[in-house]
Amino acid sequence: MSELVIRHPRTDEHELVRELIRIVADETFADLFAPNPVPLKLDEDDWSLAWVAVRDHKIIGVLLTGEDLISDLWVLRENRGQGAGSKLLARGELEIFARGYAKCRLRVVKSNRVAVEFYLGQGWHVVREFAHEKYHHAMLELAKSTNARLR
Repeated sequence: MSELVIRHPRTDEHELVRELIRIVADETFADLFAPNPVPLKLDEDDWSLAWVAVRDHKIIGVLLTGEDLISDLWVLRENRGQGAGSKLLARGELEIFARGYAKCRLRVVKSNRVAVEFYLGQGWHVVREFAHEKYHHAMLELAKSTNARLR
């Protein structure tokens, strides 16, 4: 297996980033939105500030942050468990802490047990459970502080 590289996507890779997110979202959330497609508004996002995980010249994961929030973390199913998600998440945490925030936050669909367990295993903790503002499915807000990062 070749080396995993974490970097910003080139402009010509933005559509690849969008396609990766569509694939992972459809695999992960198809049941929540059936019979409709997963509602994504990817054309509005500026992916130049995202981080991508690249192996063998292929984008296999994407992370985007905003202020104190990990807003997107997507890894192709066949590449999970190989460190891409952990490395992307760590990069996002560093970016947020470098902005001066003492705590990172993220939101995850509660029924996405794989993601919830992944985040808990990375030192995150559940802050609250709430209903999604628009779709009303159960969500979890998770947080991680700089103190947790230093352990």
